[in-house]
Amino acid sequence: MKVPKPKKITSPLTCAILFARNPQPGRVKTRLQTHLSPDRVAAIYTAFVRDSVTMLRGCDAQRRIVAVADTYGLAGLRSLLDPTGESGLEFVVQEGMDLGMRMEHALRAAFDTGAERAVILGTDAPSLPLTTIDDALARLADADVVLGPCVDGGYYLVGVTAQAFDDAAPALFRGITWSTGLVLAQSVEALAPSLSLALLPAWYDIDGPSEAAFLRSHLEALSRAGNNIGKYSLHALRGVDLPPPS
Repeated sequence: MKVPKPKKITSPLTCAILFARNPQPGRVKTRLQTHLSPDRVAAIYTAFVRDSVTMLRGCDAQRRIVAVADTYGLAGLRSLLDPTGESGLEFVVQEGMDLGMRMEHALRAAFDTGAERAVILGTDAPSLPLTTIDDALARLADADVVLGPCVDGGYYLVGVTAQAFDDAAPALFRGITWSTGLVLAQSVEALAPSLSLALLPAWYDIDGPSEAAFLRSHLEALSRAGNNIGKYSLHALRGVDLPPPS
């Protein structure tokens, strides 16, 4: 019996947005700096960005956007990720006073320029399966909102359809206690009952040293099993002095 191939998302009306920072020492992954030097942390975060962009480049979304945290980081990230200008990636600057406003603005801009389905993800989960973006966009064919839950109480991905955006935006991006374990619960609780929700598999992201240690163990196991996910992050984490996973 022939197994059908997964349906690909090739519509010109899909958009994937990666939120990223320019990996400058002292300005990224500050919780890792409780155990590692700023230069080492910047090197690790650079690897996180490279692995995240590998997923972005490989997805089937027609538009693939890197949303940079500030104007000053735009040139640095463009030089790191697209030195020849031929990668097919778009680079924009995030706008807004907090994370919710920045995500809401990025999605609104995507829908204002013709997208019908759009997702945002960050750079803190470099071990995510490479199909994650496509899986999220596929779920938006039948649901209004898609979330990728994090085990720390947040989410690693959020997506919405253009049709549902105006109704979903207040619940998803306003009145949320960002950078806490309440993010997922608050977002889901605030969604109107009329909006349908789809979920991706729960995953983990990297904030502190023990989480980075678990990431290294996970990536080593994946590599041993023949999986090349997170190769830049694994290279950056090998030999680094980290506390054991907790």
